[in-house]
Amino acid sequence: MRIYLDASALNRPFDDQRLSRNRLEAEAVLAILEWIETGKIELISSAVLIYENLMSPLIERREYVTTYLNLATTFVATDPALLQRARGFEARGIRPLDALHLASAERGRVEWFVTCDDRILRRAHRGELGTHPTIGTPIEFVATRKKSNGQS
Repeated sequence: MRIYLDASALNRPFDDQRLSRNRLEAEAVLAILEWIETGKIELISSAVLIYENLMSPLIERREYVTTYLNLATTFVATDPALLQRARGFEARGIRPLDALHLASAERGRVEWFVTCDDRILRRAHRGELGTHPTIGTPIEFVATRKKSNGQS
């Protein structure tokens, strides 16, 4: 199983845990990261993930995210074809960095694109993005994976 965690998902454990959504998604992200560490799933990284992480002014977050990005089994570089595909996502109302994440996930041939970004999730759930990977929240990914493995 190949997945792409965008920056919103990778940073969820640092968000305000007093909000139940953030806390539940953070727990799901931590489970996903454990599966990555143990080789049960593959993380796909990209130039845009590296860039977005380096732009964070919060050193602790940067170092935490870098630790997991270093576990990626595949790295997707940015090139003119990827930029062109990203422009297609932008035309569907996706912000430029998010469009690059989606194009990178496609290029990395992931089965799942995991995000906490409501704008992406709304468009994906309405079928507006026209992309191959399943797009969902960390909670949706964990629930689907457990169900496919016969766990409740």
